[in-house]
Amino acid sequence: MAHPLTSGQPLVAVVTPAYNAADYLAACLESVCAQSYRNWLHLVVDNASTDATREIAESFAAKDARVKVLSFRQFVPMFENFNRALAAVPPEARYLKQILADDTLHPDCLMAMVAAAQNDPQVAFVISRFYHGSVLSPAHAPRKAARLSGHTVARNTLLGRSNLLGSPSVPLMRIDRLVGWPSLFPVARFPPGHPDAPPHNQGDKESCLATLARSDVAFLPEPLLRLRDEGPSATGFARRVGGWHATRLDLLLRRGEQFIDEKALRTGVRRTAWKWARAMAWRSLKLLRRRDQEFLLYQRLCLENLIPRLREGGYEREASMLTYFKSGLKRISPKSIDLQTKSPATPPEQQASEESSHAQPH
Repeated sequence: MAHPLTSGQPLVAVVTPAYNAADYLAACLESVCAQSYRNWLHLVVDNASTDATREIAESFAAKDARVKVLSFRQFVPMFENFNRALAAVPPEARYLKQILADDTLHPDCLMAMVAAAQNDPQVAFVISRFYHGSVLSPAHAPRKAARLSGHTVARNTLLGRSNLLGSPSVPLMRIDRLVGWPSLFPVARFPPGHPDAPPHNQGDKESCLATLARSDVAFLPEPLLRLRDEGPSATGFARRVGGWHATRLDLLLRRGEQFIDEKALRTGVRRTAWKWARAMAWRSLKLLRRRDQEFLLYQRLCLENLIPRLREGGYEREASMLTYFKSGLKRISPKSIDLQTKSPATPPEQQASEESSHAQPH
């Protein structure tokens, strides 16, 4: 028999991939347990943590039967673990709410998002504003509740105009409308050939594109969750190596034609290439004396991958400009950077809490 508080409420699967998340996981779990919406199941998927992550999750599971802990001994990279977590969602769940281990939900988050989804069965995502640290985001979000075209949301995200989807923690998803479920996240590495095999910095955005091509988005103006502002994460790696523009350019070249008309796409590619060039110029001057190997290696490999693709697409001017930067980076790179002899470092997603992939607009 259904509990009186959950009668008529569809099941929401809340999923938290966790790797060495002991410093923040308790706050995340507490925010889920405090939800005014009652029919949820919280799956905490431990990716071979070496700290107290599993013990913290199991302590909550002992107090609330709706909290379930899956602990894996084999570590897998970030997006592989995201997909592994989604594969554990029970078939009776109607909605998915990911919440990364260092983020928290407002007590009425699930109640408000499920109500919006129930009011419009054609939407695949329900999103809201959120606090990124102390900053209310996104800056250019609608002021009122609205139904947004999935095609438009994808277009603006690809062009870098706005990122309403925020991070994997932001949307509530209607499972039966998700394209590719449960393997939503792309696992290809970028740039190819990098000895640390970093995840694609835009992979969380790409995970939504196929669904946005055929479904719309419900937007709620109230902030319903909080994303931690700083911390060790895949985003931290992207900041260190300056990965935002190169990966956005890759995604535009691969997926832009699906959502963007030819003129706007060409403008977007050109602007992104020039932004990348300016960012490299500024960063190279700052790092010239330090010869930052991590930055130089990442940028060189991105350039080697993207310059030929730009030429193939007819962006000869941009390709020539980036070729100049490639030559410059090669001149200032220390001789110790050698893809054939460089011993692989610890993968960036294993260096720290890989489940903090807060991809804000850049």
